Amino acid sequence: MNTLICDSGRLIASYNVADRHHAACIRLLGSWQGTLALPEPVLGETCGFLRNHVRNGPALEARLLDVLTSRPGNFEILDPTPADRERAAELVSQLVAAPLGYVDATVLAMAERLKIVDIATVDFKFLGMASQVSRLSPLRWVLQEN
Repeated sequence: MNTLICDSGRLIASYNVADRHHAACIRLLGSWQGTLALPEPVLGETCGFLRNHVRNGPALEARLLDVLTSRPGNFEILDPTPADRERAAELVSQLVAAPLGYVDATVLAMAERLKIVDIATVDFKFLGMASQVSRLSPLRWVLQEN
């Protein structure tokens, strides 16, 4: 069974009907044949963005949390380890001139540790930066439906 680790952009787009990636994200996340890995920092970033930047955001945040806490699903919420945080800090320092922040770096660090090569993102800047510094090779960027 394949595991897909998800960046916040995919989750945000799947709950924000105004996002240009909304329909594609719904299709991808709904059709993924495997486990969807959600790093805890991604969940926090997603909830904060929905609540503060999307119309009806508090209701969308509540719906996301309901899905994640009360319904069986093919997802797993993962906490970063101290080693993940150290690797994320290393990545942020390596790419200090680039817009790679803690959450993106944590996604990459966790993918490396768990050997998850499929990363779902709509963030094209993440692709170019992460591929250059990742310890995983090859990474597969799941940008659209198969």
